Parts: sequence; C-alpha cells; structure tokens
Amino acid sequence: MTGTQNRNEKRFPVRTALIISLTGISFFLSILFLTSPATSQKFYETTQDSVALAEDTGPKIERFDFKLTGNNTFYQIMSALNVPGPEILDIVKKAKPVFDLTRMKEDSVLKAFTIDGRLQKVEYKFSDYEFLIVERDPDGNMAAKKGELPHEIRETVVTGTIENSLYEDALKAGADPQAVVALTDIFAWDIDFASDIHKGDSFRILSEMLYVDGVPVKTGRLLGAEMENGGKNYTAIYYEGNNGKGYYDEKGRSLKKTLLKSPLRFRRITSTFSRGRFHPVLKRYRPHHGIDYGAPTGTPIESAGSGVVKYAGWKGGYGKYIEIKHSNGYTTAYGHLSRIGKGVRSGSKVDQGQVIGYVGSTGISTGPHLHYEVKVNNKLINPLSVKSLPGVPVPKKELSQFAAVRESVLDKLISGGTAFALNKKD
Repeated sequence: MTGTQNRNEKRFPVRTALIISLTGISFFLSILFLTSPATSQKFYETTQDSVALAEDTGPKIERFDFKLTGNNTFYQIMSALNVPGPEILDIVKKAKPVFDLTRMKEDSVLKAFTIDGRLQKVEYKFSDYEFLIVERDPDGNMAAKKGELPHEIRETVVTGTIENSLYEDALKAGADPQAVVALTDIFAWDIDFASDIHKGDSFRILSEMLYVDGVPVKTGRLLGAEMENGGKNYTAIYYEGNNGKGYYDEKGRSLKKTLLKSPLRFRRITSTFSRGRFHPVLKRYRPHHGIDYGAPTGTPIESAGSGVVKYAGWKGGYGKYIEIKHSNGYTTAYGHLSRIGKGVRSGSKVDQGQVIGYVGSTGISTGPHLHYEVKVNNKLINPLSVKSLPGVPVPKKELSQFAAVRESVLDKLISGGTAFALNKKD
C-alpha cells in the first residue's frame, strides 16, 4: 500500500504538470489562431466602434473599418456583416457610376456603419481626395454619391545644387521622388544620369502639386525644368499644342530623340568603350565594344528607343541578351541580364523607356552589371558618342503661343520656390 501510494505521489506531480502544460499550450494556440494574420485577415482586418444613441434602450450604431488584404472582395466583406446577397449586388450597381467596388485596392480601408445590426452606410476613399458614400435613405433604399476633401493644385518651384547625387540632393531641396524621376525622364535624351552628373551641377523644377486639406500629397505634371550640367544649360518647357503635348527647349525643339542617353538611371560606369581592354575573366586584351553599367541585380533596364526585338535569349558570354532594331539604322544590345522582361521576345515591338529586362551577371561576368552596345548601320560605336535625331518641333504657326508659355514658365522658375494656387475646391 505504501509502495503504491509513493508511486502515485511521484506520478501525480508529473501528470499534473503535463495537464497544466497541455492546457497552457492549448490556450496559447487558441490565442495565436485568433490573432494570427491568416485568421484576422481571412476576410478583413477590422476595428469596431459602438455608440448607443440612447441610454440602454436606443438604437445601436456600430462602425467597422476593414483594411483590405489581397483576396478581399466587397461581396465577402458585406456577407461577413450579414448583408443579403441581393442587397450587396444592388449596392455595387448603384455605386458603379462613382466607383466600381470590384476594383478596391489592397491596403485601402472600407468603412461600414450598421444600426442594430443592419447596414446603414458604406464609405470608401478611392483617390487622394475623392470618396464613395453609399447610404440608406428614409425609404430604406441605398443611394450612392461622391464626396471630396478640400483640395487644390499649386505650382511649386524646387531648386538645388548637387553635392552627392541628384536624387539625394533633390529630395533634400524639397522635391519628392516622383518629381526626380520625371526630371530624369525629361532630360533622358541629353543627359546620362549614370555618368554625366557632377558635384556643382544645379537644377530647377516647376511642377504641379496636389494639396489635400492643406497638406502636399502628390506631384503632378512637371511644367518646366532647368539643369546646369557640366557647364552646359538645359531647359524643358511643357507645351500642349494641336499636334500633341511634350517637352521642348527654348527654341521649340523637341527634347525627345531617337535614343536615350542611357538605359539605366543613377548608376555608375564600370567599363568604357575600348579597342583593347584587359578582360578580368579571360585575362587577356580584347575589344570592349560597349559600356558596362554597374548596378544591383534586378535593376530595371529600359529600351533606349522604340523598335523591334531582333533577339531575346541566351547568347554565349553575353548570358541573357536582348538586341533591338530601331529606326535610322540604329541597333542596341543589352547583355548579362538576370532575366528578360515579360513579353519581350524576337519580333515583339518595344517602346522607348519600356522595361525590357533586369540587371544580372549571366554569361562571362565578374559581377552584376549591364553591358550596353550601340550599332549604326551594323557598325559598333561608342554609346557615349551617340547624337540621335530629335523629334518633331513645335509647328511654326504655334510658335507665338509657345513663346507665351515659355516666358511664363521661365518667370516662375526664376522665382525660386514661390507657390501659386490653382483651381481651388472646398
């Protein structure tokens, strides 16, 4: 009896500890399940506020904020609030003239309000200042309308001098990333932003800026820009005429040309065009008929011009390789790619500035970079020496209108930071 009792006493703490441990693990897993993203985001992420309209006895209004995940649908979310299917479809139909609720974006927020469990109102912000409101009217029917936050477009000027890089110094001067990218787009035919930018170069940017509730939200069109690069001045004037819209220099000549100065942005040249360069892998001197741009693997590569793809695939020491035929006898080639862009294949058409592939280190290569070649009439030339043909200038009959736009833009650029309010809406 005593032996059995001793054995039970020894077994009891172990059994008790095991039961307590299993209970704790079960409780932890339950909490983890309830709070995990897989559970809480199965339909939505939500916060809920409840307000009693009258003490204890009045109707109860509840607000739900649904932060959308990748697989959400409006129908899913409304079903989770016990809204009948026909009513969900009716809401979608009535909302469509304002916003298509089947096109809600991930990470946006849908707000829903219920009274005593019945859906009363839905709100969804679908732009920087516009939002959809679908609300039940006194007759019990849902009606949709558009709301707008107070907003205005201002013209802003940002000026700066380059000390480190265009991107870094432009942001420091007050530009946003969209404006910097737009600036490089405008001057991409004249300035190689991978090699031509130097300390002491300067810039001025005149752009539209959207303000919402008095806060700057997004850069719109660039209306004009100036760059001093290597002692040379470049000017861009945005002009809309009878033949279209685009950027022109002070004389009305199009800034758009046959080929971009570089297929990469903000990168460094690691090897130049040479008739006899010592190859770091093959350990012998051989011609290097192109430019090598050092850049991280995966950096987007843009087609230097519009044209037709002659070849896209593996090509010996070039690794993954693309060759494009352009107008006026030009051909460009891109080597050592990590991967080729979607839809880029032999015979396909590409547009100037279109992403055609991504930097890599395939083939005979010591590290990630782009090998870039240019041919004119099948003869290899130094890409840095290319002087491509300009686009269509402002028509002569519109030069007086263009001159008025030019003077306005240049005056504002000189103003150096003044903001001008346009078409304000309250």
